[in-house]
Amino acid sequence: LYGTLLRITDRRFHDEDGRIVLAVQAIEKIRIHNVSSKPVTSPYLCTDVQLSPDDELMRMYFDKALMSRSSFLSSHDANSGENVDENDDNNNPLSNPLAVSGAARAAAVADSLRCRQFECLPIFLEEKPKRPNNIDALEAKPSDSNATKKVKDAIRKQEQAKKADAYMSVVQLMNYDKFAFGSLNDAESVTTQSLETYWKNLARAQTPSADEEDFSSETENSSSSSLFLPEPSSSSIMSSSSTSVEAVQMMEYHLWRSLDNMLRLLSMISSATVPLPSQLMGLLPKRNDWPKDFLLEGAASSLVNSGGDIGTSFKSPFVRVDEIGEISSKYASLRRVHRLSFVIWMLLDGLSITGTDFPSRSDVLKMSSILVRLEAAKQTIDGVNDILKQLIPKKD
Repeated sequence: LYGTLLRITDRRFHDEDGRIVLAVQAIEKIRIHNVSSKPVTSPYLCTDVQLSPDDELMRMYFDKALMSRSSFLSSHDANSGENVDENDDNNNPLSNPLAVSGAARAAAVADSLRCRQFECLPIFLEEKPKRPNNIDALEAKPSDSNATKKVKDAIRKQEQAKKADAYMSVVQLMNYDKFAFGSLNDAESVTTQSLETYWKNLARAQTPSADEEDFSSETENSSSSSLFLPEPSSSSIMSSSSTSVEAVQMMEYHLWRSLDNMLRLLSMISSATVPLPSQLMGLLPKRNDWPKDFLLEGAASSLVNSGGDIGTSFKSPFVRVDEIGEISSKYASLRRVHRLSFVIWMLLDGLSITGTDFPSRSDVLKMSSILVRLEAAKQTIDGVNDILKQLIPKKD
């Protein structure tokens, strides 16, 4: 079972009726292991969850996880005076392939946490301007007829009963925080530290001290007495048929071309330009092999050259992610594609009226691969394009 980790970025309390208005952002995909109510008298559900980075993001750190395991076992054997075969899964649980998969997950999660301040610009609630209060003008006057008094009274009651939203609507797509990029920590040091911590904690979990054993027995009825949740046995990051970064980038290229074609078809049908959300345009990769009639590159370049802010109620600078990535190795292009593979579905939601079969959001969330999500999105867009071609008015 999969879900979404939300971050609360702003809140407002209403003393009049006890309501709380929250602004939230979806920041991570999570895998849910156990759901229970603890204690029994609590009305809330408790769950063990695990951040669930995509297979390709974990695979980025698989070789590093292998080397860190060998390094840790060597130093561990030297300190303990024992010589343990690192390939013996029975006598050394740290050699289990799933343990290496867990290490790669730890490094991918650490990198995600490192990038969060850049990837997730917080949003805030903005109060709407108050409308002029016209209720006083509806006060009945002695000179009014009975019919006029009844009409004014009815309108007055309607105005008083209206409870319009007190806050501006917030955009669905997050923007990057352009000014946070410079303060990102180095990925190499962050992931190295996360791997060292992972192996130390895993080794400690295999050989608990007497105090830890007593604590474990006292909490055996809890949802989890360990820091480690089981790794999915179906993890594909160790597979010989693992997806390459090049395959992901090529699928992304074809997805953008299909999207560009869809916008062109929509424009022909509506006789008007169909824009894309600026936050989505910022994810367009910089390439030299776009076709000459590719419209989106020009649109993205115009947004960069204008130097203006984007957004409606909440303004922020436009960020062309690949342009920032070109000047620094702090941000992997695969993370940009990872983001695209999710946000593209918000655009496709509005096209469900075409009758094309769309994967549900739950189905999209279950996909553990960037490539698989991109392929599904491209197939969906191509299906929409086939229908749009039939709707183009034929010339006499």
